[in-house]
Amino acid sequence: MGLTAAILGALGGIATVLGVLNILEVTSDPILSDKLTWPFWMYAAIVLLLGAIAFLLGRKQNYED
Repeated sequence: MGLTAAILGALGGIATVLGVLNILEVTSDPILSDKLTWPFWMYAAIVLLLGAIAFLLGRKQNYED
């Protein structure tokens, strides 16, 4: 599950960067599509980063008492 958390975290980071690039209007053309505006990228980033946290915390721990 750690690998899944890392992948989701990386995708969440990429979505955040794409959202910030859309907010700052770095490119005159939209990134990928006109419909993928900055709220889409930020919501996608939130969902992906929360998924990464859930997978990271959901790992099985071996407790020896």
